[in-house]
Amino acid sequence: MAISHQQSEAKKGYSMKRKIFGLALALASGVFAHQALADGGTLYFGISGEPSTLESTINAGTPARTIRLAIHRGLFNYGPDGKLSLELAEGYDVTPDALTYTFKLRGAKFHDGSPVTSADVKASIERMTAKDSKATYRNELGVIQSIETPDAKTVKLVLSKPFVPLVHYLALPESAIIPAAWIAEHGTDPNATPIGAGPFKFANWERGRELTVEKFDGYYKEGKPHLDGVHYVFYGDENTRVNALKSGDVDIIDYVPWKDAASIESSSDLQLASTTGPFMMLQFNTKFEPFSKPEVRQAISYAIDRATVINTAFNGRGTPLFGIAIPEGYMGYSKEKANFFKHDVAKAKELLVKAGYPDGFEARLLSTSQYGFHNNTAIAVQAELAKIGIKVKLDLPDWSGRIAKNNAGDYDFLVAGTAGDIADPDWLSNFFYGGQQLVRLNNSAYFNDTVINDLLDKGRVTLDAGEREKIYGEFVDRALEQSPFVYLMWRDQSFGLSKKVKGFTNIPGFLTFQSGITVEDVEVE
Repeated sequence: MAISHQQSEAKKGYSMKRKIFGLALALASGVFAHQALADGGTLYFGISGEPSTLESTINAGTPARTIRLAIHRGLFNYGPDGKLSLELAEGYDVTPDALTYTFKLRGAKFHDGSPVTSADVKASIERMTAKDSKATYRNELGVIQSIETPDAKTVKLVLSKPFVPLVHYLALPESAIIPAAWIAEHGTDPNATPIGAGPFKFANWERGRELTVEKFDGYYKEGKPHLDGVHYVFYGDENTRVNALKSGDVDIIDYVPWKDAASIESSSDLQLASTTGPFMMLQFNTKFEPFSKPEVRQAISYAIDRATVINTAFNGRGTPLFGIAIPEGYMGYSKEKANFFKHDVAKAKELLVKAGYPDGFEARLLSTSQYGFHNNTAIAVQAELAKIGIKVKLDLPDWSGRIAKNNAGDYDFLVAGTAGDIADPDWLSNFFYGGQQLVRLNNSAYFNDTVINDLLDKGRVTLDAGEREKIYGEFVDRALEQSPFVYLMWRDQSFGLSKKVKGFTNIPGFLTFQSGITVEDVEVE
């Protein structure tokens, strides 16, 4: 999102007021040279885009999630260590047949002062799983057959079948618990003022500029949050966002461009918080004749020199990926299978001949001009595939246009930068599962393999961890054979921070996009 001259001037005045106010406070207290951590203060967080909505059940991208993780909490969330953390639930039990989950709620409050009760949990989950719901994880939570509320602090979820990853889906930001009364009044209004049970309450949304939240004194974690409030300032342009951090206009930014990572890392005033977890890949429309053939998809995997992508789009910061993007330590990971493919142009040409395309073909590659790393990945792929006779035409709309085309299946193949949503191996279902929903954000359009579907179904209901490991091993073998995705690289995901900021954590692995939850721990010198 480009910033207008008027917005730019407003931000300059806004920044100057911040600096003058901060200087006056420091001089008045006599601790300008030796500031210490203390509760209070405001964090200015530069984020890479303005949310399209704050609707709690919709994954509308990382900027929206970052803000909602300050406002809302679910029964569970993922903590700074990347592990499941009890939040509104203080404990739970599961029956031996894994069909009934009983949750005990803690004494938490919503921002309107009302207590969090079993009725609120029931209303929230039923809203997500309703037939007309647009909730991102409606299908996953659809395994919940009924919800019982024996008392105000007890909730029982009865499932239609075992579903091992249930608590992981309940830990996602889109599974936040909101007041039943709010749902009754505003349930169909995406623009209604949100009310949650998180550390900060919604204060104001100045469209095109910033969204602010204020400390919630009734938060259930004693001593948190430390801050009085957070200003989430929108910077769609990555250079403007970096400059805002370097000039002190903001205290933290998301999506540090790779070209700027080294300068932030070496600055005496700034720090770089990086983790490896997201990955870059190519996603195919398998209705498109050449890409309906696994041999063609495999040929592309062999053809692309990952080092070219890393150097062109990421300033050399990244790790080549020649298998499936399963992090080491996650179920399904195999060191041997992690290097199934390699850079081999001769092998790629051989596979194209086998598929009936000895002279290559033409194809349209969807990416976006809005993010430099997406744009440059597409350019690198275009150059690499030209070496095996595939003539690639680039389609580079802005990000909203790219998402719309993705969701409509309007592409031959596309560049994607993403990660799994949960730490359970069922994250793979969101990418590989076919069936009724044949076009969705993370799924290769129209890809539908019954063998893969069956293995993913078994993985969800198998309670024995050893048996699950075998199932996902078989899944990986089949997924490599079918190759609906070409995985290119693991990429660093970085936040840039002022050294005055303490307590913020870039959550490791796939969960980096949920790091916004740690603003409850942030203190500013």
